[in-house]
Amino acid sequence: MRGSSSRCASLFAASLGALLLMGMATAAAQDPITEEEYGPLMSEIRLIVGDAELHIDAAYWPDLGEDLDKLFPMFRGMEAFWDGRGTESAVELTQDAIAALREIGQAGIAMERGPARAGIANLRAVCSSCHEAHREADGDGFKIKAGS
Repeated sequence: MRGSSSRCASLFAASLGALLLMGMATAAAQDPITEEEYGPLMSEIRLIVGDAELHIDAAYWPDLGEDLDKLFPMFRGMEAFWDGRGTESAVELTQDAIAALREIGQAGIAMERGPARAGIANLRAVCSSCHEAHREADGDGFKIKAGS
């Protein structure tokens, strides 16, 4: 019985790893998003990162893989957005966020909550730094700072 359980866990880890690696591979450069799409994208990212955090806490590793499959192309689109604007500091922060997503993915493959939570914390810290540097309040929401 125990051997069967470890084989299932190994198969599960391999399957999750393949899913996460496919997500990372498809996270190649994307077309830039528009400024009008940027705000709604940020809202969607916030929700998916929240889902990812819940999936880590519940050890729902396949669901975490699906979250990352959504997040990688979103961040690649964001990277192209900032690159198109020539905002190097935002490009670098977006690349740091993508590195945090990879960190979360590797922890998910290993099915390790602690490192996955650390990856979420790193992602949130990068996002916070970017928001502080490149956005400002605008009525009920936010807008990109002038010059960013």
